[in-house]
Amino acid sequence: MTRTDDPIGRPPPALPERPEALGPPPEPPRRDPGGPGWPMWTAFLALVCAFVLGNVLGGVVYGIADANGYDVDDPPAGYLTAANLLFQGSLLASALLFARLYGGVSAAKLGLRPVGWLTGLKWAAAALAAYYVFQAVWLSVLGLEDESDDITDRLQADPSVATVASIAVFAVVIAPIVEEVFFRGFVFGALRSSLSPAGAAAGTGLLFGGVHVFGSPIGFLVPLAMLGFLLSLLYWKTGSLLPCIALHVVNNAIALSVALGWGWQIPLLLAGALGTVAAILAPIVRRGARATAAA
Repeated sequence: MTRTDDPIGRPPPALPERPEALGPPPEPPRRDPGGPGWPMWTAFLALVCAFVLGNVLGGVVYGIADANGYDVDDPPAGYLTAANLLFQGSLLASALLFARLYGGVSAAKLGLRPVGWLTGLKWAAAALAAYYVFQAVWLSVLGLEDESDDITDRLQADPSVATVASIAVFAVVIAPIVEEVFFRGFVFGALRSSLSPAGAAAGTGLLFGGVHVFGSPIGFLVPLAMLGFLLSLLYWKTGSLLPCIALHVVNNAIALSVALGWGWQIPLLLAGALGTVAAILAPIVRRGARATAAA
C-alpha cells in the first residue's frame, strides 16, 4: 500500500511551480556573522546621549570648582580627573543601555571574550606599528611635533605625585577599558549591522577621533581617527577586545611616559597597568565564557 499524507489514501496536492518569470527565490538577508545585531543608528544615538550626559556632569564638577574659587579653565587635577571619569562613565552607561534595549548585552557580545595570546600579540603589534608610522609621518608633514594635548600640558605643568597618579589611573587603566567597550565593542558592532567590516572600522575611527576634539589639537584628530580605525580592524581580526585594550594601554602609557620624560619607569608603568586591567577583566571574561558555553 502506498503511503500518503491523507488518511483515506488520496495523494497530497501538488504545490504550484514558481513561475520562471519571477526568477529564483530570493536569498535570505545575510548578516555579518560577527555583528551582534544592534541597529546602526544606536551607535550615533548612544554617542550623543553619552556626550550630553558627560558634559552635563562635567559642568557640575567645574561649577563646584568655580564655587571653591578655582579657575574653571585651569582647575586642579582632581576636578579635571573627576570630570573625565564622569564622561567615561557616561560612555559605558550609554553603551550598556542601548545594547540592552536593542538586541541584548553580554560580555561576549561586547567583545570581552578570550583570544589566543599569539594571535592577539601578532595583530596588536602590527596595528601599533602601523599607527606609529602614520602618526610620525602625519605630524612631521604638518610640523606638529611640538604640539601637545591637554593631559600632556597638565602633567608638564604639575608633575606632582598626586597629579601623575590620578592621570595615570584614568588614562592608562580606565580610559582604555571604557573606550574600547564603547567604540569597538558597541559602536563598531552596531555599524557592522549595515556596513562591511572596513566601512564600520572607518566610521568608528572617525567617531573616535572626533570625540577627542576638546582635549587635543585639531591636527591630532586624524592620527586618533587612524588609531580608532586600526583598533576596529584589530577587533575584527581577533574577535576579542582584549588585544585592543592592551594596545590602548600600551599607547597611553608610552604617551604619558614621554610627557614626563620617563625612562626606567616605563616598564613598571606598563606592567602595573596591564596587570591591573587583567585583574579587572579576567573575572568578566571568565563569567562571559561560562555563560556562552551554557547557552
